[in-house]
Amino acid sequence: MSSLSTTPRSPRGYPERLRDWGTVILLLWLVEVADRFLFGNSLQAHGIHPRRLSHLEGILFAPILHTTWSHLAGNSLSLLLLGAVLLASGWRTLVSVSAAAATFGGCLVWLIGQSDTNHIGASSIVFGYLAFFLASGLYRPSLGTILMSLAVLLFYGSNLTGVLPTESIRAAGISWEGHLGGALGGFLMARHHRRNPASGPKRRAR
Repeated sequence: MSSLSTTPRSPRGYPERLRDWGTVILLLWLVEVADRFLFGNSLQAHGIHPRRLSHLEGILFAPILHTTWSHLAGNSLSLLLLGAVLLASGWRTLVSVSAAAATFGGCLVWLIGQSDTNHIGASSIVFGYLAFFLASGLYRPSLGTILMSLAVLLFYGSNLTGVLPTESIRAAGISWEGHLGGALGGFLMARHHRRNPASGPKRRAR
């Protein structure tokens, strides 16, 4: 009697992963379009409201909501570029760093954010990526990680002050607490990858 067997599916290559990541970024724009034209910006109310138990869902939803088109465009470009580099190590790395940045960023905002404020935006994840790359250059020094750290300093160095509660940051209404928490999440994931190199993508058997 013959039997059926399934052929193992080969891992998705980098171009396919990059295309899927672009789809994720597109979804952020679709959420914004829906919020603007279908819900009258009411979805923005589901951000993080510090120390309010009634808005804990903001820790989950805040990264996909944005205040303006320019806010979304800035975050989308950074997510696309930095995420594309992370994808070179596989989806596991990208998802783990993103989740850590969003979680730490959201929790820190909820704990120490200014009362009666609403925090939304994916910038906590962006700062998580930045911190991950910077810390990786220290914890796992190689030509690639060092060059990436230098590139982050070159292109994003002036933005790294966004983790500090300076007067200009506060005046601009920027959530430095979310930036700081996201950076902490990215930093801790870099430490985790240093201690657990096997958590990265497995080598293919030749």
